[in-house]
Amino acid sequence: MRKPHHSLYTNIFLLIVLGWATPVAAVTLDLTLQGPGNLQAFFLEDLNISGQAPSEEVFRATVVNELPTPIEVYFQFSLNNAQLLIASGRSNNFNLYPGILSVSNLDLTAPNNPYQLDDYEISSQAEEIQNLMLQTGYLPAGTYIINLDVCQSSTYEVLAHDEIVTAITNPFTIQLLSPSGNPSMPTPMTTLTPLFVWSSQAGQYILKICERISPDQDPESVLQNLPHYQTSSSEPLTSLSFTYPLSGVRPLESGRTYYWQVTALVSTSSGFREYPSAIAGFTITDNLDPQAQRIMTAVQMILNSGNASVLEDLTGFQPNGIIRLDGLGITIEDLESLARKFSQGEYQSTSVRAQ
Repeated sequence: MRKPHHSLYTNIFLLIVLGWATPVAAVTLDLTLQGPGNLQAFFLEDLNISGQAPSEEVFRATVVNELPTPIEVYFQFSLNNAQLLIASGRSNNFNLYPGILSVSNLDLTAPNNPYQLDDYEISSQAEEIQNLMLQTGYLPAGTYIINLDVCQSSTYEVLAHDEIVTAITNPFTIQLLSPSGNPSMPTPMTTLTPLFVWSSQAGQYILKICERISPDQDPESVLQNLPHYQTSSSEPLTSLSFTYPLSGVRPLESGRTYYWQVTALVSTSSGFREYPSAIAGFTITDNLDPQAQRIMTAVQMILNSGNASVLEDLTGFQPNGIIRLDGLGITIEDLESLARKFSQGEYQSTSVRAQ
């Protein structure tokens, strides 16, 4: 028998085997987070850890089958952090038809859905995380990876993979730094343009300032009054400080007491949620000296939000009008010019102390 004849049969056999295989590049997968902003918190109900189906769309998978015929496949899902597997599940087999398939996490948990994860389970290795979630209602802070594979049913081969890496920070708390007066003892302020400073990691904030109508009003009811000033959730503040404007808004008045609160807008697995701070109060002192007010406004611009503790030390401070720079006397106009350079970033403070 001639060897070329044997070689011909070998080539034909290889062609047939290759023709049965599904090209990996024929299936693509794109996994994306849904909703605005980065995911900052992940709640218990949206992980299905308690058996409750989620109500919000957290991620969406777009699968493309570029072949002219359907492929029988299944989804393999997992959630893990850098150390361990937290949750995983596999869907039933289904036909991936030519074209585009779009599914979300809601489809993976919906009963009687062809893409439902039937053997979804929490890893026994993640018992500590599970206990923390059951106590708090959300994933502990850390970096997490959402993985999704499209696998061929007959061979278990991964045809497409994508993942989402997200840093969970749980930035629910806000600390009001200045003015930080207890509502029962409002901080005395000597300027009509006070600087409001707070500490948080949320990134987006709503500031609300309300006037106390009568001394017997409690803080919560004061915050229900018509706001003297309020930013909107559609245009939230993104910095950790806010200077009350000189114009274009309803002015603060001498002798009046105001309460203020900051609400954090946090991007969660259940959409944006609002987390309010405690309530603080301040009183604009009577008989404000216009020159003293100009001095305090300039000092606030120089100190800005990075020196909140010094601003607190200056609470109730009444300037005497004497201003010195490097031991030499300067005018209020000189101080205001210097303050503008600080606010524009030309100058920066390295250390500050109040004496």
